[in-house]
Amino acid sequence: MARARHRGGVSDLILTNGDVAADLLAGAGKRGTIVPWRDMLHEGPVTADLDACTLGRVSYLARRYRIDEAELSAAFHDRDATLKDHAQFEHVELWFEHDLYDQLQLLQILAALSVTGRSDGVSLVQAGTFLGLESADTILRFADRARAIEAADLDLAAHAWEAVAAPTPEAALALFLDDTSRLPYLLPALRRFFEELPAPGSGLGRTERAAILGIAEGTRDAGDLFRQVLAGEEAAFMGDLSFYGILDDLAFCEVPLIHGLDRPGDEITDRFATADLQLTMAGEDVVAGEDDHVALSGIDRWWGGTHLAGRDPWRFDPARRRLLPPGGTAA
Repeated sequence: MARARHRGGVSDLILTNGDVAADLLAGAGKRGTIVPWRDMLHEGPVTADLDACTLGRVSYLARRYRIDEAELSAAFHDRDATLKDHAQFEHVELWFEHDLYDQLQLLQILAALSVTGRSDGVSLVQAGTFLGLESADTILRFADRARAIEAADLDLAAHAWEAVAAPTPEAALALFLDDTSRLPYLLPALRRFFEELPAPGSGLGRTERAAILGIAEGTRDAGDLFRQVLAGEEAAFMGDLSFYGILDDLAFCEVPLIHGLDRPGDEITDRFATADLQLTMAGEDVVAGEDDHVALSGIDRWWGGTHLAGRDPWRFDPARRRLLPPGGTAA
């Protein structure tokens, strides 16, 4: 994985979501050290402490996606070290979008800055659209939206990040009762995050359900299905790697809901390009509301700091916007 972009002698640190935005900012003439955060914090375990979180994230991502663990660890620790060394930079600019992927990254970074209380010289460029769709000639138009980060922003982010990293989703749901207006895209992003929890009745999160319905309607190509699911998002946040991981989970569980995928090997292959996706009989039953995916196969995945495990996990009712804890009583 690429390291931070260093452009000689300027004491600016620029943090953004990923490599595309980082390259665009560099191409637009932004000087300083440009660091792409990269991590897809909407899947896998998170903890509030940066060091502990990185340790867990590296282990999870390397195992799930067959990424070289040593290389990933070096990249993430280089990223973290640059952030921790923020005092050497006169200015710190945060360039982030409105979607879930970016909002979780923004929370983590602001929470890390809150440890030392650093707000002086820190600014946030918050885009209500996707930075990656810009060009080097247009991306700096968002610079007019920059605002200074204040202590209240750090406090809010630290509180919200701790809530997301809590061992149950109750603290994150309670954020909807707080004043989060300083981070205007936070609650819409978190609302979308809750929709990834298993729903009552089907046991499917929103992305899983959209994938299953797409296949039921005749979309058999994995790439076409990914684009179709993203088109239904208000603020698309998921990359193809995460989406294909979801397809694997639906195909290689105790009672598969889809078939037409080769089993994962030791190496990443082009097997999704050749997949011919179809529903199994169990998949058809779940679509028809006659069965429940989690009841059939159980679950073993993370939602922030919450470990969803077994056949009676936390669920979220999107129609009522209510949590259902293990045992089924609404929270």
